[in-house]
Amino acid sequence: MLKDLDPLPYGARQRLLARTARELTGSSGLAGLLRELDERGEFERRLALHLAYVAGDREHVERCLSAGQTSVVRHAIGAAIRLDLPAEAFLARLPHLSTALRQNLYTAVRRHRRRALAERLLPVVRETFGDHEAAGLLPVCSPAVVAEALPELEHAVTNWTSLGRRHPAVLLDFVTAELDATAPVEWPTVWHRFGAAVAAAAPAEPDHVLDVLARVLPHAPLSWQFNGTIAGLARHAPARVARLLADPSRTGHLPDRRSLWRALTVAGDEELSALARLLDGRSLTRFLRAIPPSRRSAVFTGAFGDRPDVPLDAVDELPAAARHAVARRLLALRQVADDPARRLAVTARLAWPDARDTLLTATRRATADERAEAYPLYLTAAAATRDPDVLGGVVTGLTRLANEQDPVRSAAITALGAVPAWLFRPAEADALTKLMVDAAQARDCSWQTRSGVRDLAKALIREGAVSRRPELVEAGLAGMAHLGDHVSWIDLDGLDRSLPRGAEHQVFEALRPRLVADARRGRFDLLLGLAMGLGRRAWHVPGVQDLLDQARSAKDDGVVRRAVDLWLAPRDRRDERVGRVLADDPSTITLWSVQAAVSLRRTDLLDRVIGRSAHGRFLRRKVRYVPPFQQCFDRWLPRQVTAFATELTALGTSRHANPYERAGAVRTLGRVPGTADLVRGFLADGEVQVVEAALSALAWTDEPADVLPDLLAHVDTDRARVAVYAVSRCARFTAPERLGELLAPVLEGPKVTARKEAVRLIAQHRTPGAAPALARAWENGHRDVRRALVSATRWFLDDEAAWELLARAVADEHAVAGAVVQWPDTVPRRHRTRYAELVRVLADSPDPDTARLGLTASSHWTRWSAGGVELLVGRVTDLADTATWRHALAALVRLSAATADVTPLRAVVSALLAQDGGFDAEEDRDLPARQRIAALVRELADTRDSDRSRAAARALVGDLVTTGYRSWAVKLAVVAVPWEEPGAELDALREVARLAVRPTTAWRAAEELATVLPDVLRRVSRPRLLDVAGALVVEGAPALALAITTAAGRDAGWPAEWRELLRGLRRHDDPDVREAASDVFTSEE
Repeated sequence: MLKDLDPLPYGARQRLLARTARELTGSSGLAGLLRELDERGEFERRLALHLAYVAGDREHVERCLSAGQTSVVRHAIGAAIRLDLPAEAFLARLPHLSTALRQNLYTAVRRHRRRALAERLLPVVRETFGDHEAAGLLPVCSPAVVAEALPELEHAVTNWTSLGRRHPAVLLDFVTAELDATAPVEWPTVWHRFGAAVAAAAPAEPDHVLDVLARVLPHAPLSWQFNGTIAGLARHAPARVARLLADPSRTGHLPDRRSLWRALTVAGDEELSALARLLDGRSLTRFLRAIPPSRRSAVFTGAFGDRPDVPLDAVDELPAAARHAVARRLLALRQVADDPARRLAVTARLAWPDARDTLLTATRRATADERAEAYPLYLTAAAATRDPDVLGGVVTGLTRLANEQDPVRSAAITALGAVPAWLFRPAEADALTKLMVDAAQARDCSWQTRSGVRDLAKALIREGAVSRRPELVEAGLAGMAHLGDHVSWIDLDGLDRSLPRGAEHQVFEALRPRLVADARRGRFDLLLGLAMGLGRRAWHVPGVQDLLDQARSAKDDGVVRRAVDLWLAPRDRRDERVGRVLADDPSTITLWSVQAAVSLRRTDLLDRVIGRSAHGRFLRRKVRYVPPFQQCFDRWLPRQVTAFATELTALGTSRHANPYERAGAVRTLGRVPGTADLVRGFLADGEVQVVEAALSALAWTDEPADVLPDLLAHVDTDRARVAVYAVSRCARFTAPERLGELLAPVLEGPKVTARKEAVRLIAQHRTPGAAPALARAWENGHRDVRRALVSATRWFLDDEAAWELLARAVADEHAVAGAVVQWPDTVPRRHRTRYAELVRVLADSPDPDTARLGLTASSHWTRWSAGGVELLVGRVTDLADTATWRHALAALVRLSAATADVTPLRAVVSALLAQDGGFDAEEDRDLPARQRIAALVRELADTRDSDRSRAAARALVGDLVTTGYRSWAVKLAVVAVPWEEPGAELDALREVARLAVRPTTAWRAAEELATVLPDVLRRVSRPRLLDVAGALVVEGAPALALAITTAAGRDAGWPAEWRELLRGLRRHDDPDVREAASDVFTSEE
C-alpha cells in the first residue's frame, strides 16, 4: 500500500486510504494492516489512524489517544470525538494531557456538540485544571447545567458571545440578574462585559433582548456588536425599536445601518421623524433614502419643520415636487437670499427649467473659485432630473472645460464621477472621453483631477459592463489610458453582486472584442479587472479562463502574477493547471498561489521543486531559492519532508548566505517535523542571529516537550530573552507533571525574567503542587517576581496558599501591593467578599501611593465590601491628609451613587464645615475644608446624569445654603433638577430661584443652567420647556427663563413661540434682563 501511495498527490492518497479502509472493514486484514503500520514511524501511524477512523475501528482510535507523538494524539482526539467514543476514554487520560491537547479536546467537543461528554468533563476539568478551562465547555452543555454553573464560572468565561448564541435564555436571565444586583451607576461596566453576548442572543430571544435594552440604554450606549442584529430586532418589533432608539434618555450613538432603516420604514411617520431629528450628515441621508419616497416628505417635515438651516443633502433625498417646494421656501427667506453661496446651492434644488439658466450663468462667472463652486451644482441639478436627455445635453455642452483652470476642471470631473452612471448613454461616450482626456493631459493637472478622472472612468467601465454597452467601457478605458502610470489596474470589485444570475456570460460577450484586441497587443488590464470583479462567476466563463491562460505569457511580471492567481482560483481545475504552470516556468513556485497548490494539493510535484533549480521569469540562474512552505507537512511523504529539511539545513549552514537568510532558514526548519536534532545543531553557531533563531525554532518543532530542557538550559544565559519566551510555547505541549518538574529549578535561578515566566507557567498550567511551590518562591523574591506571584494567585484562589501570598503582598512595597488590585469580574464570585477586604486594606495603607491604588479600586468593590465608608469619610475630612483625599472623595461619590445612601456625603460636608476657616491664606495652604467642599460639588455636577447623583445633590443643598456656601448650594440645586419628571422640574427651578435671591447669584444660577441644558434638550420636549420658561417669567425668575429660551429656541430654529417669549423678556422690568435678552439674536445679520 505504501508503494501505491508514494507517487500520488495528497487528495488521491486520501481517497485510496478511504477506499482501502472501506474494503477491509470487518476483516482480519484491517487489524493486521493497522498493526504493521503502527509499528513504523509517525507518518505510518497517522495513516493507520486514518484507516481506523474510516473503518470505524474504535479500539484502535482509542489506543492512539495514548500514543507518544503529539500529532498522532491530536488527530486521534478529533477522530475519537467524531466516532463518539465514551467519556471514560477521555477522563482516564485527561490529567496527563498537555494544555494544547486539552484545548484540542475542548475545541472538538464544541465543534461536534458532544453535550453528554462536555457535561462529564466539566466537573473533572474544573477540579483538576481550574475554572478557566472548565468555562470553555459551557457553550456545549445543556441549559440546565449552564444555568447552574455560570454563577460560579462567570469570572472565567472569555467567549460570552458563544454563550449568548448557544444559550440565549440562560444568558439573558444571568445578565438581568446582574443588572438587578448592580447599581445603575455600574451598568456601563456590566454592559461593556455582556453587551456582545446580549447581541448574539437577539435572533433567538428578541423580546427579552429588547427588555434588557430598554433598561440599559439610558445608562450605557448600544454595543457595536448590535450593528449586525439590530435590523433583525427592528423587523421583529419595528415600532418598539423605533421608540427605543428615539428615547430621549438613551445614551450613545445610533447605529447607521441601511438594513435597520429599511426595517423601521413600517413604523409611523412620527417615530421616523423623531429618529431623523437625532441624525445628521450622511447618516440622515442614508436614513431618508431607505424610506419609501412617498413618505419622505412627511418625515422630513416632521423632523425639520420650517427651519431655515435644513441640511441640503437631506433635501436632495426628497421627491422632486417636495424638493422643489422646500427650495422655493428657502429662497424666500432673507438668510438665504442674502447669502450668494447658499442661494445658488438652494437654486440647484429647484425644478430644472427654473434652475438651469441661473446655474449655467454661474459656471461663467469671473473667478475660478466661483466657477468651481457652480459646476458641481449645475451637474448635480441635471442628474437630479433622472432624465438621460437632460444630462446628455449638459455633458455635451461642457466644451468650455478644456480651457478652464485645474480647480474648475477638478470640481466638474469629480461631480461627473458622482453622477449615477446609468444616466450616461452611449451617445455621450465621445464627449465624456474628451472631458477625461483634456483633464488628464492638461499641464496643470493635479492629483485631485486625476482621482476624479479615475473615478469617472471606473464608473463608466462598470456601468458599461453591467448594462452591456461597450461604448461606455471604451470611454472609460480611454480615460484610464491617459492617466499613464497613475493607474495600475481597473477596479471592478463587486461586479458579481451587480449582475443577475448568468449575466456574466453576456457581459463577457459584450466585452469580448475589446478583450481579444487587448490580448493581441499584450494588454490585460481590463481582463484582470473583469476576472477579479466577477469573482467565482469568472470560473465558469470559458472565454475569461482562456484569456487568463494567455495572460500568463504577458511581458509585465505583475500581470503574470495576477493572471496565475486568477487562473488557479477554480478549485476543480487547480490541480491540473498548477502542473501546467510549473511545467511552463519553474520559477512560478515563488508565487504564493503556486506554493499553496503544490504544498497542499499537488504534493507529487514537490519532487520537481525541492532541491531543483527553479530559474525562470521570477528567479535568475545561480540564485538559491528554498520555498517557504509552512503548515502543510502533515500532507507530505516522509521522504519529501526529509528532502525539504535537507535543503533548509544546507541553506542555514551555507557560507554564501547572509545571516538574515540563514536565520530565516533555521526558523522554517523548526516547523518541519522531525528536525529537532538539526535545529539543535545551530545552537553552537557563531552568529547570534542564527542562534536566537534556533532557540525560537525549537519551540515550533513537532515535539516541543522534548526540547524544553534545551531551552531551560539557556534561561540563565545571555540568550534568556529569546529562550524564556520560547519556553512558554513548549509548556503548552508538556504534560503537567513533567512541566512542574522541569520548571521547579527555574524558580530558584538567578534570572528574574526566567523566574517570572516560571511562576506564570506553573500557575497557568496548574502543575501538581503549584500553590505550595509558588508560596515558597516568595521568600527572598525580587520585586518583579513577587508581582508575578500576586498575578498568579488568580489561577488558584481556592487554595489557602494564594490568600497567604495576597496577605503578604498588601503589606509589601507599593509596586508589589499594587499588583493585588483586580476588577471584581476577574475574581470568582465566592471569593469577592474576601478579596474586597484586601482592597480595603490597601486603601487604608499608610503609604499614600499604595492607598491611592486601593481608593481608586474600592468603588468597584462596594457590593462586597463592608466598613469601607468610614475609611473614605475619614480620609476626605482629615485635613492632614493631603495626598489621598481626592481619590477618597471620588470613591465616596461613586459609592454613594451605587448605594443610594447620601449619609456619608452629608457626614463629609458636616465635618468639613466644622473645620472651615482653617489655614486662611497661609503660605502653602488656603481654606482646605472649603476647597474640599467645592471639589465635592464639582464631583456631583460632573455625574449629574445619574439619578442618584442628583438625589445626593438635592440632599446637600440644605446643608450648604445656611453656612455661607449659597453659590455652591445653587449649583447643586441646578444639578438636582429632575428633568425626566414632568412638573417636578418646575418645582425644582422655583427652588433654585428661591435660593438665588441676590442678582449675582441669580445670574450665576442661569449660567449653571445653561451648562446643563445641552444635555437636557435631547431628553425633554420643546413644548414642555416652553411651558417651564413661561412659568418662570411669570413667577419672577427671568434669568432662568432666559437661559432656557436661549438654548431651546436656538436648538429649535427660533420658531414663533420662542421668539415671542424672547420679545417678552426684552420688555422685562429688570434692566439686566432686558439687556441680556437683547444680546440673544434669533437671526444673524
